[in-house]
Amino acid sequence: MDMRNFILHRDILSVEVTIDKKDYIIGVQWKAPEKPYGDTWVLKSYSTKETGNKDLSKEQINEFLKTINANWNWNMDDFKK
Repeated sequence: MDMRNFILHRDILSVEVTIDKKDYIIGVQWKAPEKPYGDTWVLKSYSTKETGNKDLSKEQINEFLKTINANWNWNMDDFKK
């Protein structure tokens, strides 16, 4: 998986990704983790760069999300106000 052209606008990250020799544009949104090892990015949209089709399998999407969601041990007290 090759990632490039990261664009962050507020809590939305747009990134170009090559998966199985196809280029995609994927949009993910930042969210505060709900548990110490929670995911911090959720999928909002994606499409092939060339045709706009949405043809990724659930496994391919999950692999992408696993790649960008670091498994940090977040200190949840920092998020409480």
